[in-house]
Amino acid sequence: MDRGWWWKFGMIVAVTVATLWLLIPTYVSLVVLKPEERNNLALLQEKLPGWAPSAKYRLNLGLDLQGGIHMVMRVDTKTALQKRTERRGQQIARYITQDKKLGEVTADTDPERLQLTLVAKDPATMDAIEKEVLATFTDFTKVERDGGRLVLSPDEGQTNLFREESVDQAMLVIRNRIDKWGVAELDVRKLGTDSIQISLPGRSDPEQAKELVGTTAQLEFRMVDTSNPEVFQQIFAQTPPPEGSNITIATEDVLYPMLQGPNREALLAYVKGKVPETGEVLLECIANPLKKDDCLSYRTYLVEKNVPLTGENLESANASVSQLNEPEVNITFDAVGAREFERLTEANSGRYMAIVLDEYVQSAPRINEKISGGSARITMGGVGTKSFEEWFGEAQTLALVLKAGALPAPVTVGEIRQVGASLGEELIKKGSLAALVGLLLVVIFMGVYYKKTGLIADVALVLNGLLILAGLALFNATLTLPGIAGFALTLGVAVDANVLINERIREELDHGKTARQAVDQGYDRAFWTIFDSHVTSLIAGFILFATGTGPIRGFATTLIVGLIASLFTSIVVTRVITTYFVHGRNAQTVSV
Repeated sequence: MDRGWWWKFGMIVAVTVATLWLLIPTYVSLVVLKPEERNNLALLQEKLPGWAPSAKYRLNLGLDLQGGIHMVMRVDTKTALQKRTERRGQQIARYITQDKKLGEVTADTDPERLQLTLVAKDPATMDAIEKEVLATFTDFTKVERDGGRLVLSPDEGQTNLFREESVDQAMLVIRNRIDKWGVAELDVRKLGTDSIQISLPGRSDPEQAKELVGTTAQLEFRMVDTSNPEVFQQIFAQTPPPEGSNITIATEDVLYPMLQGPNREALLAYVKGKVPETGEVLLECIANPLKKDDCLSYRTYLVEKNVPLTGENLESANASVSQLNEPEVNITFDAVGAREFERLTEANSGRYMAIVLDEYVQSAPRINEKISGGSARITMGGVGTKSFEEWFGEAQTLALVLKAGALPAPVTVGEIRQVGASLGEELIKKGSLAALVGLLLVVIFMGVYYKKTGLIADVALVLNGLLILAGLALFNATLTLPGIAGFALTLGVAVDANVLINERIREELDHGKTARQAVDQGYDRAFWTIFDSHVTSLIAGFILFATGTGPIRGFATTLIVGLIASLFTSIVVTRVITTYFVHGRNAQTVSV
């Protein structure tokens, strides 16, 4: 055999070994672990030997195969636009009256018509006010002007863009939240113009899923009320908490003495009605060090009810280390947010500002001075006895919260239902049985009809199936019932290529060619036909993948991976084996 044959043979052996190696996590996940443990990546990693691939390189099962939870969530863009118009009215009034000093102006909002009415105390100043407002707040257009009264409405193009971005941003936030849950094979996609469809394979608790993704993800910047630092101590002393509630006073790593307890509802119920009407009690989640997604306990913050700034105007947030070797988070606002943040920090220098996401206080940094330019730095540390690593970890978490939490529209759960796991197990059995029966029939047919070359094609067919599964596992793909159909289809395509090659070899033998000539010319003349058919099918597969969603993409992924594997096995693998039996052994005939 020549050197080129040995090089190809070595490549095939290497590919086969790598294929079997990549399938180890999939085998352990589907065969060794129990069905309810399949989505536990930590447990899967423990079961894998040290030399095996990471647990993330496994073949996932879709919602139709293992059951799970199906949710539809609605993005309330109408409410978001109403609140946005109200905030703009307040911002415009402050900008004209306080910043530009063009005269006193009041703002009134019509939430149903999404119109903002500005009324100048001195009608003579309205010309200057109108010019300044339209030049600065370009997301609003003029509806009408009547003396000292100016009516504005959100620009239609900006409004439509806001609606689209609200849904897209909600999808991003929800996807990030679910990824933290470890459901890597989730399906999050847009449904209509204002809804999101979510599939959570392997999950069985609808209420837990609702709690995870069914919140608004509203990001707010609110001032901490420190006018009475002893407020929670006074509540604790005057009205002792109920027995068994485990509510205590926390004095370490806090701004001031706070109430702390393991039960969120019990803690909120205890403080209800006991704080000033101008304030509101929000909680801080103390994460469980063994499981970061769980709250070990909760602490109380007293914040002002007024919300001067939201995440709508936040552009970026990144964690870093300062020149003084202190963890920090650098944030940047847009033009409107920069003005509001400058005004907020100027009026509240020396106070603490709570960063609130989903009604939970994520951090409460101190405002040291007026901050201009739209950029700010939140320095972590200085409270308590935490290490640098702990503070930097909190800085990274806060940066993620700030980036993921800038959601301008509330999200509500419209539909939630559980897909039975028993149905999924039945589909797995029937789909797998269908694929195995089809494969067995093809193997028998090839062996009987094409003899030894048919058996060689069977070997390549088995390797082709393993390559498809390994390829899907490598890309952490999700196998759905249509995916199993795509798997069976690609096996048929692979056999079709070998049938074409064997028929070409037969034709060359019928024309009086020697065994060597028949094999060489049979493969050479069949190559472009096989290549063209595979390329056209690949184009169709890529179109399905780009335009389809959910199970359709699962089918397309399996088809694409299978076609690439088929090209390799039908053209390279079978030729190397056939060449060995014909060229290597100087065979005078070909068993075909």
